Amino acid sequence: MALNLKELIRRAKDYVELECNTKVTKIIFAERFILMGQEDVVLSVNTIDTEEPEWWVVGGSTPMNLYPKSRFPSPDEVFSMHTGLMLRLTARNFEQSYEAPKEIGYDAFICHAGEDKEQVARPLAEALEHMGFSVWYDEFELRLGDSLRKSIDKGLVNSRYGIVVLSKPFFAKNWPQYELHGLIAREISGHKVVLPIWHDIEKEDILTYSPTLADKVAVSTKQMNIHEIAHALAKVLNE
Repeated sequence: MALNLKELIRRAKDYVELECNTKVTKIIFAERFILMGQEDVVLSVNTIDTEEPEWWVVGGSTPMNLYPKSRFPSPDEVFSMHTGLMLRLTARNFEQSYEAPKEIGYDAFICHAGEDKEQVARPLAEALEHMGFSVWYDEFELRLGDSLRKSIDKGLVNSRYGIVVLSKPFFAKNWPQYELHGLIAREISGHKVVLPIWHDIEKEDILTYSPTLADKVAVSTKQMNIHEIAHALAKVLNE
């Protein structure tokens, strides 16, 4: 059974008095936050401590923790700190190092329709990885229970280029076009991002769907095999 607010305040009082070795004089509700399906509240706490009299307590769906108001003036700031701490504590793949990375992110994001996975997307992703490139490809990155939109957005933001497999199934699906729109938005600043591959499609077909894409130099699976396409892409990725 979920805790009611009165019970949470009672526990917060015991928690602060134990952790800070002081006496709590007042606790009031400050703000409520719902994030990623979890609900937490921020409580404002006054104590008799002369050095650090005022505290925040954050908890609810996540484990309770306290933070000094002298460092976090507002409920929003302390909740942001609490969320970051909880993510670090619960993340299974969290790592920390003082060694600066030589590279970060991905060289390319592969955007494709599911129908083109076997013939184009998977063998191309494997070929590029074999050549030493870091590629965001759904089968490499997505795990059971992952948020599809969040994972895709992460790949889009952190990739230098977007390799887009254009085909008739591609233009019939919502997800590939969502990815494409994200890549095109990044080209507004003038940097080349979208690297098109035409798969079983002609320029007239591209013109029907997107005249802007038809104007881009592309490679075609009708003229090149996957190995040749990977090497053509590598020339751009190595720039």
